[in-house]
Amino acid sequence: MHRNYVIVLVIAITAGYLSPCLGQKASDTVTSTEREFIEIIATDYAFDAPDEIPSGWTTIKFTNDGDEPHMLLFHLLPEGKTFDHFAGEVYPPVNEMWMAARDDGMGPSEAQQVASLPEWFHDARWMGGVGFIDAGRSTEVIMKLPPGTYVMECYVKTEDGELHAMEGMVRELIVAEERSEALPPKADIDITLSNYVMDIDGELTPGQHTVAVHFEEGNYHNVHVARLNEEESVQDVLDWLPWLERDGLWPPAPATLLGGKNILPEGDTGYFTLDLEPGRYLFVSEITGHLGVMQEVNIE
Repeated sequence: MHRNYVIVLVIAITAGYLSPCLGQKASDTVTSTEREFIEIIATDYAFDAPDEIPSGWTTIKFTNDGDEPHMLLFHLLPEGKTFDHFAGEVYPPVNEMWMAARDDGMGPSEAQQVASLPEWFHDARWMGGVGFIDAGRSTEVIMKLPPGTYVMECYVKTEDGELHAMEGMVRELIVAEERSEALPPKADIDITLSNYVMDIDGELTPGQHTVAVHFEEGNYHNVHVARLNEEESVQDVLDWLPWLERDGLWPPAPATLLGGKNILPEGDTGYFTLDLEPGRYLFVSEITGHLGVMQEVNIE
């Protein structure tokens, strides 16, 4: 029963809202000294991003220029489904679920009974993205994207308890048939997510790291990184993460959020960059952290 709730919850949090941000100016592909990257800028509440990118390995430089924490999740829609289908058929039931939790005080199981998602949405795929990251911070994620129509969204909540997607942080992205010539980076840290276990291999030291996340057994894992001060606890973070709980993902966050790697299909590998300082860190899966998919790390 508990695992079924987790599965339904993951499906629920992947919904978005038809937004005026579709008319925004698109950022260009930027060339760095090391490799080309796509720049995506998050604000309160919109994504400034390209309308179309090549398929294949893609580096995304993600900057949070807002005043609140943000994240990014990519959905690959089933063939024949469009952003309008997503906005018109997925958003309304998810909004009903959240309103039932926020305004009517329903628990997660009760809230899920008030509406249902369209059957076709179960064929959508989560294709990665950026973990929760605080205002003023930047990170890079590297992933391999097949061609198709994608939806980008952020489902953190505002101070008033509205989903960021409801406020405008959702938009379409087309991944073209044309392929990039990029290759995956070389990682110095490997995180393996398998069968509700998180294994970290490599030396976590102060400085810049490239982290490979291997999504092996299980479809509902991701990795978010938080730095904890002396007063903040692992349990504080775990209590903050559940999206459909009334206080879940509601600012302020109980730790410093540094990004990470969002959900990928089973068997895939994605990458993210991480700049570490001495201190206490929590590597945790948003959906399965309460089941033990996490590690606390002290960096000298």
